[in-house]
Amino acid sequence: MTYKTEQEEFWASEFGNGYLSRNDSEHLIVSRMVHFAKFLKSAPRVRSIMELGCNIGLNLQALNRLNKDFELSAYEINPIAAAKAK
Repeated sequence: MTYKTEQEEFWASEFGNGYLSRNDSEHLIVSRMVHFAKFLKSAPRVRSIMELGCNIGLNLQALNRLNKDFELSAYEINPIAAAKAK
C-alpha cells in the first residue's frame, strides 16, 4: 500500500502493530465507558459515530456497551488493527 504521509506510514508500520498489544485491555474499555458516558450526557441525540483511526476498536467497544443502538463505523490504516477491530 502507498501512504501519502509519514504519519500514515508510521501507524501502518511495526510501531502501529506493537501499539495493538500495548493498548488491548478491559481496563481501558471500562475507563473509556466512564468518560464517554459523561460526554454523551451533553449530546443525548447522538445516534451515529464514526471514528477515524480506531486502532483495534476499544472506543467503539466502549460506546457499544453504553448503547447497543449506536450506529458505529470506523476507519483504520493499520491492516492488523483493522482486522482486529472488525
